[in-house]
Amino acid sequence: MSSLYLHIPYCKKLCYYCDFHFSLNLKTKADFIAALCKELELQHNFLNDTTLTTIYFGGGTPSVLSSEEIQHIFSTIRRFWNILPTAEITFECNPDDLNLTYCKELYSLGINRLSIGIQSFFDEDLQKLNRRHTSAEAQNCVKLAQEVGFTNITVDLIYGLPNQSLERWQQNLDKVSQLNVQHLSCYALTVEKKTALAQLVKRKQVIPQSDDAYVEQYNYLIQWCKQHGFEQYEISNFAKQGMFSRHNSNYWSGKPYLGVGPSAHSFNGTHRFWNSAHNQKYIDALQNNKLLQESEQLSHTDMCNEYIMTALRTVQGIEIQRMQQLMTSEEFADFMKQVQTLIRSQKLCMSQSHIYFTSQGFMVSDMIIAELFV
Repeated sequence: MSSLYLHIPYCKKLCYYCDFHFSLNLKTKADFIAALCKELELQHNFLNDTTLTTIYFGGGTPSVLSSEEIQHIFSTIRRFWNILPTAEITFECNPDDLNLTYCKELYSLGINRLSIGIQSFFDEDLQKLNRRHTSAEAQNCVKLAQEVGFTNITVDLIYGLPNQSLERWQQNLDKVSQLNVQHLSCYALTVEKKTALAQLVKRKQVIPQSDDAYVEQYNYLIQWCKQHGFEQYEISNFAKQGMFSRHNSNYWSGKPYLGVGPSAHSFNGTHRFWNSAHNQKYIDALQNNKLLQESEQLSHTDMCNEYIMTALRTVQGIEIQRMQQLMTSEEFADFMKQVQTLIRSQKLCMSQSHIYFTSQGFMVSDMIIAELFV
């Protein structure tokens, strides 16, 4: 059973915080789709299994695609793979793209999970982030999708926004409850290098929240989710029972996957591959039936660290037996000593079979993961 990721590298507007690969030049979209389909053809033997259990359209903004363009991509996928009837097919979209007609078209194409980038239900916040939708559009698009028949909807929210009070964060979460969605992804606003937000912070036009504010809002999120039937299954992801993202869970469990499109990554269990993050170079190469990608074979150390990093992101955590199999006896002994230290500082917990974060540990997860690396 395999997973396919498709990176759609176009947006209609620059969000100030975003550091994903995208272009505002939609004029190359037709050539890109042809190149993407060519890559699907060239990569059809990458996965040992010809049955897809998850497909994920990410970006960028996949909802810049027309239904005809999406249909063409699906037709190419079906030339080379079987799509399991129960496959999870996720499509990322912006609220202002989701009118009733487009929702119906997505649903008729077999897409069964929408990931909607809402970020905030307050117009003031959306303007500061340079988002192109309004609060009203955010709420309305969820209702339209539900009206069409979507029963698996996830929304993205950002906490730690400049001047965002705890009360406003509470109101954002309450909107999620009122809309009755099945999944919630919440991310702390991070100032990434080379983003417009980084420049605004540098010029002191935006003042980031204090660490205490981030902690307060994250702790409230955990509490709110427990009260409203959302189970945390990863640092930033929460879902109603049975509604975990199967596609992303495959990433975190280290299963192979194929990624196509500019900047997309793939993993076959021993090697990692990544495509050029340049739309025109990607298109030019595939017009000549060539892949423009780099690769690396994961070393013993890489394999250990990769498992630590991905497994600890989840609430299940690290499987002790698997960690012991990956490491040398000396490495495992040193690892367990470090784990015991972190247990005493209440950052980690350990059961008979697993090592996992405490709620306190989740708040400093990057630091702890780095400490545990081989």
